[in-house]
Amino acid sequence: MDTIKKTHRDYQAIIGGTAASSRNYLEKRWNQYYFKTYKHVVSRMIGGLESCAGKTVLDVGTSHGNWYSFLKGQGFANLLGVELDPGRAELAKKSGYTEVYNCDAANIPLPDKSVDLAVSNDVFVHILQLEDKAAVLKEIQRVLKPGGVFIFNQTMSPAHGVRNFTIDKHCSYLNLDELIRLVTENTGFSIEDIKPTYFSFGNKHFSLIANILRHSFILIPGGVSLRFRRDLLLSGILSLEQSDSVYLKLRK
Repeated sequence: MDTIKKTHRDYQAIIGGTAASSRNYLEKRWNQYYFKTYKHVVSRMIGGLESCAGKTVLDVGTSHGNWYSFLKGQGFANLLGVELDPGRAELAKKSGYTEVYNCDAANIPLPDKSVDLAVSNDVFVHILQLEDKAAVLKEIQRVLKPGGVFIFNQTMSPAHGVRNFTIDKHCSYLNLDELIRLVTENTGFSIEDIKPTYFSFGNKHFSLIANILRHSFILIPGGVSLRFRRDLLLSGILSLEQSDSVYLKLRK
């Protein structure tokens, strides 16, 4: 564990990888699996909104622009991004975003009340300090229009073998109560929905052999879809905190 108080900026060069930066076949397969589960949850949360046609979406932590096709497919007319790393910001802009701001998400060069929807995927896990997470939440609240929605995920500490808020290298974990307090004590958002994503690391109730089998079939044809269907079943059995990460849908 880190003993010196570091922030996400200290690890800027090594975080933010997506399926676009997979180094081998195994990484590609796992990223396909993660992306499939995330898209399923985010599409369900967006699906409860009015038509996205003609509206503005802000992708907080665009990385290489891996979410562009998904967001474009939802019907948004204006796709904006925020990315801390300049190289990844440039790649995201080339992928098709209307504009990508190379800045910290706590200081976005957008007017107040200018965005209809904001999304953030696997970003808050790398915003290490609680005060920095709170600053980003407040900034998203500022740029959202009244009634606007923010959909984001956070990695759960119980699923990773710790009980409470923990920083481990370039990742930070919270339990569900801590995450809810982070939102309610620092913003005026209302929490409309909480959904689990995938169940991999925290399944200590499975045997060693069962865990080996679960992790190995990601390699076989159809393995990504099999794991995805398994996650849907587990979401009705296991607690939210046993999911590796959860998504929150916040309303301004």
